[in-house]
Amino acid sequence: MSFFYDNIREVGCLFIYQRFEMEEKELRRVRERNEARAKRKKKRKRIVMIEKIVFSVFCVAVIAVAGVLIYRLLPGVQVARQLKEANAYIETEAYDDAIASCQEALKIDSSSVQAYRSMAGAYLTKEDTMAAEQILYQGWETTQDESLLQYYCTVLLNEAVDDINSQNCTLDTLGKCVSVLEKDAANQDVYTLLDACYDRLLGEDSEQEELLCNGTESDSCGYEEYQDMMLRLLLVYDSQPSNQLLAEIQKLAAPKLAALWLEVKHLDDYAGLLSRIVEIGDNAELQQLSTCVQKAQEAQQLFAGAFEIFRSGSFEPIKEFMNSEEYLAIRDAFMNGTMEYWKGATYIPVNCDKMKILYADGSYQFAFADFKECGNKSDVINIWTAKQEDAGVQRICISYEPSSESGEYFPHTVYEFIYLYSNVKINGEYVPQMNYRFETRVENPEGTVTELIGDWGGEHEWTTEF
Repeated sequence: MSFFYDNIREVGCLFIYQRFEMEEKELRRVRERNEARAKRKKKRKRIVMIEKIVFSVFCVAVIAVAGVLIYRLLPGVQVARQLKEANAYIETEAYDDAIASCQEALKIDSSSVQAYRSMAGAYLTKEDTMAAEQILYQGWETTQDESLLQYYCTVLLNEAVDDINSQNCTLDTLGKCVSVLEKDAANQDVYTLLDACYDRLLGEDSEQEELLCNGTESDSCGYEEYQDMMLRLLLVYDSQPSNQLLAEIQKLAAPKLAALWLEVKHLDDYAGLLSRIVEIGDNAELQQLSTCVQKAQEAQQLFAGAFEIFRSGSFEPIKEFMNSEEYLAIRDAFMNGTMEYWKGATYIPVNCDKMKILYADGSYQFAFADFKECGNKSDVINIWTAKQEDAGVQRICISYEPSSESGEYFPHTVYEFIYLYSNVKINGEYVPQMNYRFETRVENPEGTVTELIGDWGGEHEWTTEF
């Protein structure tokens, strides 16, 4: 039994040992498996970490590159780069390239004040003042930046100063001053220049008699340009009235040249302009000028019918016109020295094309152009105003000079109509009668050919041949 138990004990111990040995191996395998798994996990973590780092670095790099690209593509950055190029071109006197760079800048940002300023500066350096003015005004319209407006006004005024100093003052110079007032009515510098323009164009020392007749480079009539500027000044006054501006308008409306020519077709417009200015401010001198121009209108209207008669070639109605109350009143006013505003001596011309405003001793008169002053291009009526009497009866005389068909003075034709006192033989005795005499004179370089008809169409008609 003891042996049996001992054997059983040994078998049991062996079993336990073997089991323990198997458990140890299993544990070792599990441990090794776990360790391998841990290593693999650790390795995977390391790989993932590396991937994350690489990805992060990549993202940072992409963001950095994108940032640089975005920065370089920002409008402000692009404009700054174009302006930097423009400044570099200006330093090397490559002004056209500088202008091109500014233009590119404005394509990117049309509100870039500096681009407008730089471009205007380049144009001014090139002495292209008109282009500079245009770009500055365009810039102000686009941005409403006050500095661009002031720059624009300064350029205009500087140009006006140059015109005045170079003795090249014109209506265009005056227009530059008006343009400044339209934008800045409080600009005091412009009033000094307006006075200077007036002295050179419309003042007593001015010699520009044809100022309102001659056109400018744009072929516009001088008067039309003048009236346009006056109407613009009135608009400025309507929106921003001031005594200073009113005084300037009144001054510009009243020329003081010894003689200032005006085309008759503009007479009504000038009369209307003067009336409007007189209404907004009391000015005795301007009122007198306005009345003078109105008298010129009345004279034109009176003789309009006479021109129609003469141009028709049927002269019979002239007798009636010569005896009309209106015509006799004008003739008598000249003879008696009571004619106001209308200046003349013996033969007073009336013309449908040109007249002149005369200023002397603080007062105004007007006169129409005679045949030579019209350059032979228009017809003229002449009023005889000399006091010449036969037996107490005043002769009435009027003549007509048609425009030259050839454009030359010769041959020059004059039609003269005289209503005069004559001695007519009746029943063998001379009896004083009034007779109409119609005389034609044709002047040539070689001399004058005259045809005379006495008392044509009247009770005592007679003719004489020479």
